Amino acid sequence: MLKKLFAGLFVALGVVTAAQADVTPPDQTIRAATEQLQGLIKTNLKEYRADSEKFYKTVDEVVVPRFDVPFIAKLVLAQNYRTATEEQRTRFANGFKNMLVHSYANALLDNYDSVQVEWQPVRLAAGATEATVNTTLKRDVGKPFGIGFRVHLVGTDWKIYDIAVEDISLVTNFRTQLNAEIKKSGLDSVITRMESGEFNPKDDGGKKS
Repeated sequence: MLKKLFAGLFVALGVVTAAQADVTPPDQTIRAATEQLQGLIKTNLKEYRADSEKFYKTVDEVVVPRFDVPFIAKLVLAQNYRTATEEQRTRFANGFKNMLVHSYANALLDNYDSVQVEWQPVRLAAGATEATVNTTLKRDVGKPFGIGFRVHLVGTDWKIYDIAVEDISLVTNFRTQLNAEIKKSGLDSVITRMESGEFNPKDDGGKKS
């Protein structure tokens, strides 16, 4: 499933903000920015492949403003969030973000031109603050699969707070992995491992990709 998530994250990294929910629907903003991201990688592909740190920085600059990282961290930590200190919550959110950037950056480079996206229109009720952008992703190899981007308004910006790959939630997947590790070794240990790059996301138990 995580291999499919690589492709889904590539699309998600392109989310841009809208001044109001009823001005620019989130599906249109995702599509426009996805095309911008494809162009950026295409222009700088050799440079990014030669300098992974530069690409990490580029991805970080694109990803972080587009995702509601603190809210995702809260969802992933679940019951552990309530007992965590503010410092632990901040460190966990930053470590989780960096873990994703480093884990998926190379996959983004390898798949930037091999993914085709079919977009489904989003129906937003007046005053809606949450939505799901549903897509079907087609790759050069493998069957098409569905990706759902769950977004909500944070202030005046649409931000992603979860991604569902064939109805399997990114948040749920990481919550299971990380909370098992927290139970074994404690929150501080898991945070330190994420910060040092020693903790990497695993696949979801053998689901075909």
